[in-house]
Amino acid sequence: MERYDGPDTITSGGAYVEARGVGGEVFNFKPSRGICYGYSMSRHSAGLNLRFLDNTRQWRNGEELSDVDVVFIARRPGFGQVVVGWYRNATVFHRQYRVRRGRIPGMDETMRHYLCTADVTNVRLLEEDERTFGVPYAPAGHEGFPGQSNVWYPGHHVDQPGVGAFVRRLRTYITSTTGQPLLRDEDEASAKGQKRDHGRKPNSAHNAAVEAAAIKVVWLYYEAAGYRVTSVEADNVGWDLLASKGSRTLRVEVKGVSASTIYFELTPNEYFKLKELANQYRVCVVCDALTAPRLYELLPEQQPGGWRLMSKKRAVHVSLTERTAAIGVEVAQVGA
Repeated sequence: MERYDGPDTITSGGAYVEARGVGGEVFNFKPSRGICYGYSMSRHSAGLNLRFLDNTRQWRNGEELSDVDVVFIARRPGFGQVVVGWYRNATVFHRQYRVRRGRIPGMDETMRHYLCTADVTNVRLLEEDERTFGVPYAPAGHEGFPGQSNVWYPGHHVDQPGVGAFVRRLRTYITSTTGQPLLRDEDEASAKGQKRDHGRKPNSAHNAAVEAAAIKVVWLYYEAAGYRVTSVEADNVGWDLLASKGSRTLRVEVKGVSASTIYFELTPNEYFKLKELANQYRVCVVCDALTAPRLYELLPEQQPGGWRLMSKKRAVHVSLTERTAAIGVEVAQVGA
Protein backbone atom coordinates (compact mmCIF):
# COMPACT_ATOMS: atom_id res chain seq x y z
CA MET A 1 0.00 0.00 0.00
CA GLU A 2 1.04 3.60 -0.35
CA ARG A 3 0.21 4.84 3.15
CA TYR A 4 -1.14 2.04 5.39
CA ASP A 5 -3.45 4.53 7.07
CA GLY A 6 -6.78 2.99 6.11
CA PRO A 7 -8.49 1.02 3.32
CA ASP A 8 -6.92 1.79 -0.04
CA THR A 9 -5.41 0.02 -3.05
CA ILE A 10 -3.55 -3.17 -2.06
CA THR A 11 -1.16 -5.17 -4.24
CA SER A 12 0.32 -8.61 -3.50
CA GLY A 13 -1.95 -8.98 -0.47
CA GLY A 14 -2.29 -12.76 -0.44
CA ALA A 15 -5.34 -15.02 -0.27
CA TYR A 16 -6.98 -13.26 2.69
CA VAL A 17 -6.92 -9.86 1.01
CA GLU A 18 -8.01 -11.34 -2.31
CA ALA A 19 -11.04 -12.86 -0.61
CA ARG A 20 -11.99 -9.88 1.57
CA GLY A 21 -10.43 -6.88 -0.16
CA VAL A 22 -8.81 -5.61 3.04
CA GLY A 23 -6.75 -6.73 6.03
CA GLY A 24 -5.76 -5.49 9.47
CA GLU A 25 -2.36 -4.31 8.24
CA VAL A 26 -3.97 -1.39 6.40
CA PHE A 27 -3.87 0.64 9.65
CA ASN A 28 -0.28 -0.17 10.69
CA PHE A 29 0.87 3.41 10.04
CA LYS A 30 -2.28 5.21 11.13
CA PRO A 31 -1.56 7.03 14.42
CA SER A 32 -4.25 7.27 17.08
CA ARG A 33 -3.57 9.72 19.91
CA GLY A 34 0.14 9.59 19.20
CA ILE A 35 0.42 5.78 19.08
CA CYS A 36 0.72 3.36 16.13
CA TYR A 37 -0.69 -0.15 16.41
CA GLY A 38 0.98 -2.91 14.42
CA TYR A 39 -0.85 -5.98 13.13
CA SER A 40 0.15 -9.10 11.26
CA MET A 41 -1.60 -12.46 11.01
CA SER A 42 0.68 -14.82 12.93
CA ARG A 43 0.55 -18.55 12.28
CA HIS A 44 -2.61 -20.13 13.75
CA SER A 45 -3.42 -16.64 15.15
CA ALA A 46 -1.13 -17.47 18.08
CA GLY A 47 0.41 -13.99 18.38
CA LEU A 48 4.11 -13.37 18.97
CA ASN A 49 6.34 -15.84 20.79
CA LEU A 50 8.62 -13.70 22.94
CA ARG A 51 10.79 -16.70 23.75
CA PHE A 52 12.30 -16.17 20.31
CA LEU A 53 13.26 -12.63 21.38
CA ASP A 54 14.36 -13.34 24.95
CA ASN A 55 14.74 -16.94 26.09
CA THR A 56 16.24 -16.06 29.46
CA ARG A 57 12.85 -16.04 31.16
CA GLN A 58 9.53 -17.84 31.17
CA TRP A 59 6.86 -15.82 29.40
CA ARG A 60 3.19 -15.87 30.29
CA ASN A 61 0.44 -14.95 27.88
CA GLY A 62 -0.09 -11.19 27.67
CA GLU A 63 3.24 -10.19 29.19
CA GLU A 64 5.03 -7.28 27.50
CA LEU A 65 8.53 -6.72 26.18
CA SER A 66 9.68 -3.15 25.42
CA ASP A 67 12.45 -1.61 23.30
CA VAL A 68 11.91 -3.99 20.38
CA ASP A 69 12.50 -2.89 16.79
CA VAL A 70 9.71 -4.13 14.51
CA VAL A 71 10.29 -3.94 10.75
CA PHE A 72 7.41 -4.29 8.29
CA ILE A 73 8.00 -5.83 4.88
CA ALA A 74 5.80 -6.35 1.84
CA ARG A 75 6.10 -7.75 -1.67
CA ARG A 76 6.70 -4.96 -4.18
CA PRO A 77 6.04 -5.74 -7.86
CA GLY A 78 9.34 -5.98 -9.73
CA PHE A 79 11.44 -6.05 -6.54
CA GLY A 80 10.25 -8.91 -4.34
CA GLN A 81 10.17 -8.53 -0.56
CA VAL A 82 11.23 -5.07 0.62
CA VAL A 83 11.19 -3.04 3.82
CA VAL A 84 8.27 -0.58 3.89
CA GLY A 85 8.70 0.91 7.37
CA TRP A 86 9.42 0.24 11.02
CA TYR A 87 8.61 0.86 14.67
CA ARG A 88 11.62 1.66 16.89
CA ASN A 89 11.46 0.90 20.61
CA ALA A 90 8.12 -0.85 20.24
CA THR A 91 6.25 -2.85 22.89
CA VAL A 92 5.23 -6.40 21.94
CA PHE A 93 2.99 -8.93 23.72
CA HIS A 94 3.46 -12.65 24.33
CA ARG A 95 0.91 -14.80 22.49
CA GLN A 96 -1.79 -12.19 22.69
CA TYR A 97 -3.66 -9.98 20.25
CA ARG A 98 -4.98 -6.88 21.95
CA VAL A 99 -7.97 -4.83 20.79
CA ARG A 100 -8.03 -1.12 20.04
CA ARG A 101 -10.40 1.15 21.89
CA GLY A 102 -12.22 4.05 20.31
CA ARG A 103 -13.32 4.50 16.70
CA ILE A 104 -11.31 5.16 13.54
CA PRO A 105 -13.10 5.84 10.22
CA GLY A 106 -12.95 2.79 7.93
CA MET A 107 -11.99 0.35 10.71
CA ASP A 108 -14.45 -2.41 11.46
CA GLU A 109 -14.37 -4.90 14.32
CA THR A 110 -12.19 -7.38 12.41
CA MET A 111 -9.38 -4.80 12.11
CA ARG A 112 -9.11 -3.77 15.74
CA HIS A 113 -6.52 -6.33 16.81
CA TYR A 114 -2.82 -5.53 17.17
CA LEU A 115 0.44 -7.23 18.15
CA CYS A 116 2.64 -4.27 19.04
CA THR A 117 2.58 -0.53 19.69
CA ALA A 118 5.01 2.35 19.29
CA ASP A 119 5.05 6.08 19.88
CA VAL A 120 4.46 7.89 16.58
CA THR A 121 7.81 9.69 16.97
CA ASN A 122 9.53 6.30 16.66
CA VAL A 123 7.61 5.23 13.56
CA ARG A 124 8.76 5.67 9.99
CA LEU A 125 7.07 4.79 6.69
CA LEU A 126 9.11 4.85 3.49
CA GLU A 127 7.81 6.53 0.36
CA GLU A 128 6.99 3.95 -2.31
CA ASP A 129 10.02 4.76 -4.47
CA GLU A 130 12.29 4.47 -1.42
CA ARG A 131 11.28 0.86 -0.72
CA THR A 132 14.35 -0.78 -2.20
CA PHE A 133 15.93 -2.62 0.76
CA GLY A 134 15.41 -6.22 -0.30
CA VAL A 135 14.64 -9.07 2.09
CA PRO A 136 15.62 -12.59 0.91
CA TYR A 137 12.73 -15.01 0.51
CA ALA A 138 13.05 -18.48 2.05
CA PRO A 139 11.07 -20.41 -0.65
CA ALA A 140 13.43 -18.92 -3.25
CA GLY A 141 16.35 -20.78 -1.67
CA HIS A 142 17.26 -18.45 1.21
CA GLU A 143 16.91 -20.80 4.16
CA GLY A 144 16.35 -19.10 7.48
CA PHE A 145 14.86 -15.94 5.97
CA PRO A 146 11.17 -14.88 5.90
CA GLY A 147 8.89 -17.26 4.05
CA GLN A 148 5.17 -17.94 4.06
CA SER A 149 4.81 -17.16 7.76
CA ASN A 150 3.92 -13.51 8.35
CA VAL A 151 6.20 -13.18 11.37
CA TRP A 152 9.98 -13.72 11.28
CA TYR A 153 12.33 -13.79 14.27
CA PRO A 154 15.83 -13.22 12.86
CA GLY A 155 17.55 -14.03 16.15
CA HIS A 156 16.05 -17.51 15.98
CA HIS A 157 17.86 -18.17 12.68
CA VAL A 158 21.31 -16.66 13.23
CA ASP A 159 22.91 -20.07 12.61
CA GLN A 160 21.71 -19.97 8.98
CA PRO A 161 24.21 -18.61 6.43
CA GLY A 162 23.84 -14.90 5.76
CA VAL A 163 21.18 -14.18 8.38
CA GLY A 164 23.51 -12.54 10.90
CA ALA A 165 25.11 -10.30 8.25
CA PHE A 166 21.69 -9.38 6.88
CA VAL A 167 20.41 -8.37 10.33
CA ARG A 168 23.44 -6.14 10.86
CA ARG A 169 22.83 -4.42 7.51
CA LEU A 170 19.13 -4.06 8.34
CA ARG A 171 19.83 -2.54 11.74
CA THR A 172 22.28 -0.07 10.19
CA TYR A 173 19.67 0.78 7.58
CA ILE A 174 16.82 1.55 9.98
CA THR A 175 19.06 3.55 12.31
CA SER A 176 20.56 5.65 9.50
CA THR A 177 17.56 6.10 7.20
CA THR A 178 15.35 9.09 7.91
CA GLY A 179 12.12 7.85 6.36
CA GLN A 180 8.97 9.96 6.47
CA PRO A 181 7.66 11.02 9.91
CA LEU A 182 3.95 10.35 10.14
CA LEU A 183 1.52 13.25 10.08
CA ARG A 184 -0.36 14.28 13.22
CA ASP A 185 -3.27 11.90 13.60
CA GLU A 186 -6.85 13.15 13.38
CA ASP A 187 -7.52 12.73 17.12
CA GLU A 188 -4.73 15.12 18.07
CA ALA A 189 -5.61 17.49 15.23
CA SER A 190 -9.23 17.64 16.36
CA ALA A 191 -8.17 18.29 19.94
CA LYS A 192 -6.13 21.28 18.78
CA GLY A 193 -8.85 22.60 16.44
CA GLN A 194 -6.74 21.91 13.34
CA LYS A 195 -8.14 21.06 9.95
CA ARG A 196 -8.10 17.35 9.24
CA ASP A 197 -5.36 16.32 6.83
CA HIS A 198 -5.68 13.03 5.04
CA GLY A 199 -1.98 12.80 4.28
CA ARG A 200 -2.23 13.05 0.52
CA LYS A 201 -0.91 16.60 0.05
CA PRO A 202 2.49 15.97 1.66
CA ASN A 203 2.94 12.96 -0.63
CA SER A 204 1.99 15.01 -3.66
CA ALA A 205 4.40 17.75 -2.63
CA HIS A 206 7.21 15.23 -2.18
CA ASN A 207 6.57 13.67 -5.59
CA ALA A 208 6.37 17.06 -7.26
CA ALA A 209 9.68 18.10 -5.71
CA VAL A 210 11.34 14.90 -6.94
CA GLU A 211 10.02 15.40 -10.46
CA ALA A 212 11.02 19.06 -10.58
CA ALA A 213 14.54 18.24 -9.41
CA ALA A 214 14.82 15.50 -12.03
CA ILE A 215 13.63 17.78 -14.84
CA LYS A 216 16.26 20.36 -13.88
CA VAL A 217 19.07 17.77 -13.90
CA VAL A 218 18.06 16.41 -17.31
CA TRP A 219 17.55 19.88 -18.78
CA LEU A 220 21.06 20.97 -17.76
CA TYR A 221 22.52 17.69 -19.02
CA TYR A 222 21.22 18.20 -22.57
CA GLU A 223 22.00 21.91 -22.60
CA ALA A 224 25.60 21.09 -21.67
CA ALA A 225 25.67 18.68 -24.62
CA GLY A 226 24.67 21.50 -27.00
CA TYR A 227 20.94 20.81 -27.27
CA ARG A 228 18.19 23.39 -27.20
CA VAL A 229 15.66 22.14 -24.64
CA THR A 230 11.95 22.91 -24.43
CA SER A 231 9.28 21.53 -22.12
CA VAL A 232 6.14 19.78 -23.35
CA GLU A 233 5.17 18.44 -19.90
CA ALA A 234 1.71 20.00 -20.06
CA ASP A 235 0.91 18.69 -23.55
CA ASN A 236 0.46 14.98 -22.70
CA VAL A 237 2.38 13.90 -25.81
CA GLY A 238 4.14 10.94 -24.20
CA TRP A 239 7.38 12.64 -23.18
CA ASP A 240 8.43 15.62 -21.07
CA LEU A 241 11.18 17.45 -22.99
CA LEU A 242 12.23 18.08 -26.56
CA ALA A 243 16.00 18.27 -27.05
CA SER A 244 17.10 19.59 -30.47
CA LYS A 245 20.54 19.96 -32.00
CA GLY A 246 20.81 20.65 -35.73
CA SER A 247 18.48 18.23 -37.53
CA ARG A 248 18.35 15.88 -34.54
CA THR A 249 15.45 15.99 -32.08
CA LEU A 250 15.09 13.70 -29.07
CA ARG A 251 11.89 12.98 -27.18
CA VAL A 252 12.90 12.77 -23.54
CA GLU A 253 10.76 11.21 -20.82
CA VAL A 254 12.05 12.11 -17.32
CA LYS A 255 11.61 9.84 -14.30
CA GLY A 256 12.72 11.08 -10.90
CA VAL A 257 13.09 8.87 -7.82
CA SER A 258 14.27 9.79 -4.35
CA ALA A 259 15.80 6.34 -3.81
CA SER A 260 19.15 5.10 -5.11
CA THR A 261 17.70 2.28 -7.25
CA ILE A 262 16.05 2.57 -10.66
CA TYR A 263 12.31 1.99 -10.51
CA PHE A 264 9.63 3.76 -12.52
CA GLU A 265 6.41 3.28 -14.41
CA LEU A 266 5.58 4.27 -17.96
CA THR A 267 2.01 5.24 -18.77
CA PRO A 268 0.34 3.47 -21.71
CA ASN A 269 0.88 6.59 -23.84
CA GLU A 270 4.56 6.87 -22.88
CA TYR A 271 5.15 3.20 -23.59
CA PHE A 272 3.38 3.43 -26.96
CA LYS A 273 5.49 6.43 -27.97
CA LEU A 274 8.67 4.69 -26.80
CA LYS A 275 7.98 1.81 -29.19
CA GLU A 276 6.76 4.04 -32.03
CA LEU A 277 9.70 6.50 -31.85
CA ALA A 278 12.39 4.24 -30.44
CA ASN A 279 15.30 5.87 -32.33
CA GLN A 280 14.36 9.34 -31.03
CA TYR A 281 13.04 8.38 -27.59
CA ARG A 282 15.05 8.57 -24.37
CA VAL A 283 14.09 7.70 -20.81
CA CYS A 284 16.20 9.69 -18.36
CA VAL A 285 16.04 8.40 -14.79
CA VAL A 286 17.39 10.58 -11.98
CA CYS A 287 18.07 8.63 -8.78
CA ASP A 288 18.53 10.34 -5.40
CA ALA A 289 16.93 13.34 -7.08
CA LEU A 290 16.61 15.42 -3.91
CA THR A 291 20.01 14.66 -2.40
CA ALA A 292 22.82 13.59 -4.74
CA PRO A 293 21.27 13.32 -8.23
CA ARG A 294 22.58 10.63 -10.58
CA LEU A 295 21.33 10.64 -14.17
CA TYR A 296 20.88 7.53 -16.32
CA GLU A 297 20.14 8.23 -19.99
CA LEU A 298 18.48 5.08 -21.35
CA LEU A 299 17.82 4.09 -24.96
CA PRO A 300 14.98 1.74 -26.05
CA GLU A 301 15.98 -1.59 -27.54
CA GLN A 302 13.64 -4.23 -28.90
CA GLN A 303 14.38 -7.84 -28.07
CA PRO A 304 12.53 -11.12 -28.47
CA GLY A 305 9.40 -10.95 -26.38
CA GLY A 306 9.44 -7.24 -25.61
CA TRP A 307 11.54 -4.14 -24.95
CA ARG A 308 14.29 -3.05 -22.62
CA LEU A 309 16.29 0.10 -21.95
CA MET A 310 20.08 0.35 -22.14
CA SER A 311 22.57 3.03 -21.23
CA LYS A 312 24.88 4.17 -24.04
CA LYS A 313 27.81 2.15 -22.72
CA ARG A 314 25.47 -0.77 -22.01
CA ALA A 315 26.45 -0.70 -18.35
CA VAL A 316 22.85 -0.41 -17.15
CA HIS A 317 20.11 -2.76 -18.33
CA VAL A 318 16.50 -2.01 -17.42
CA SER A 319 13.84 -4.57 -18.23
CA LEU A 320 10.38 -3.38 -19.21
CA THR A 321 7.60 -5.55 -17.83
CA GLU A 322 4.56 -4.97 -20.01
CA ARG A 323 1.25 -4.87 -18.20
CA THR A 324 -1.35 -2.22 -18.93
CA ALA A 325 1.64 0.09 -19.22
CA ALA A 326 5.21 -0.85 -18.29
CA ILE A 327 7.41 -0.96 -15.20
CA GLY A 328 11.19 -0.57 -15.47
CA VAL A 329 13.45 -2.32 -12.95
CA GLU A 330 17.23 -2.31 -13.01
CA VAL A 331 18.42 -5.89 -13.46
CA ALA A 332 22.10 -5.43 -14.22
CA GLN A 333 24.74 -2.78 -13.78
CA VAL A 334 28.36 -3.44 -14.63
CA GLY A 335 31.39 -1.21 -14.90
CA ALA A 336 31.44 2.52 -14.18
